[in-house]
Amino acid sequence: MKKLVFLIIIIFTCVPFSYAGQDGFAANSDDILRMITDPGGRAFLKIEFKVNSAKISEKAYPVVDSLGTALTSGPGDSMQVRLVGHTDSAGKSEYNRSLSLKRAEAVKNYLAVHFNIDPARIEVQGMGEDQPIVSNESAQGRAQNRRVEVINISKKYDAPKAIEELDTKNLW
Repeated sequence: MKKLVFLIIIIFTCVPFSYAGQDGFAANSDDILRMITDPGGRAFLKIEFKVNSAKISEKAYPVVDSLGTALTSGPGDSMQVRLVGHTDSAGKSEYNRSLSLKRAEAVKNYLAVHFNIDPARIEVQGMGEDQPIVSNESAQGRAQNRRVEVINISKKYDAPKAIEELDTKNLW
């Protein structure tokens, strides 16, 4: 049983990397959409910000635009998501948690303004340095830990509603 649980955990945590680029981050809107609609429902995005700031860097606009495109097309157009901001371990933990939340909010606001996405579809959360994906020992590791994670929080289906809509009389 423990092996099965371990295998399930590995599968759900590794799925985002199966479509991602070399560094584990989604490369375009198609990658993002595949990653957030697959089992596990999450994608890692490399959205860079100004140092000690929640201002999205110009270099990061294509990534945020890809997210906007993913959330306004196909199965993404009605999807509800949670944006989770992450930082590296430099600085105080309380500051990093606050900064990561502000960064997730900045991405949410950008999507609402530039893609006309209803803000009610997007939750935000700041994790600070609490969930690194790699060690913070190197500059490269710290760079990978500074990210925004997109998690699909849409209900897969509404079971009571699906049962009501099921017309069993016409099945036979």
